[in-house]
Amino acid sequence: MEIKKDNYFENAKSFFLGANQEELIKKLGLKSDGDYIYLRVMDMQYRISRKSGDLQRSRDGVDFTEEKSHDAALSIFDYLTWSKKDRKLSGEFVSLKGLGFNSHAYLFEGSGGIYERGGAIFSGKSEKLIRVLERLGAKKMNSADVSGVFEVFDGFPIYFQFWEGDDEYKPRVFFLWDLNTAQFIHLETTFYLLNMVLNRMTELLETERI
Repeated sequence: MEIKKDNYFENAKSFFLGANQEELIKKLGLKSDGDYIYLRVMDMQYRISRKSGDLQRSRDGVDFTEEKSHDAALSIFDYLTWSKKDRKLSGEFVSLKGLGFNSHAYLFEGSGGIYERGGAIFSGKSEKLIRVLERLGAKKMNSADVSGVFEVFDGFPIYFQFWEGDDEYKPRVFFLWDLNTAQFIHLETTFYLLNMVLNRMTELLETERI
């Protein structure tokens, strides 16, 4: 299956292909050669074709396979092209509303949204979820039933929280963001980035030996 292509994807890819790639490499401290730009995304190694913009990923940095996720492609292109040269973390984690981003709240908080969907994935699997966070290099936090801070991209962390359900509430996840997130990605990209994160966490939960 090919990556889903829409205007947002095409624009993001066009920005990458039209950008000064040497400046992107220097800005983010990335490795590169004549064919690819390399970067880490959570526990995976990625490479992006400098000519076509095609993405591939690898667990060991040796054997690469095509990345077919629309969410991953959009998140990576946006990080590469939007992140500021003078970007700096604040060290303060807040909700999306705390960032001033209130658009499309139903995609995150509504019925069937990311938070509810993530909760259903991890419900009853807290011990394995802890090992998933360890695999992602998370710093354990003392909030929620399971929580941790881990980097999605080098130097760009997010704060993950999971609450198990009970008779009154459904299980759910929640994510907090550095106050300066908009120096790294567009706030609109947070939706795609969280889908990418949950997809990788689900892969680790279901198919990896952890």
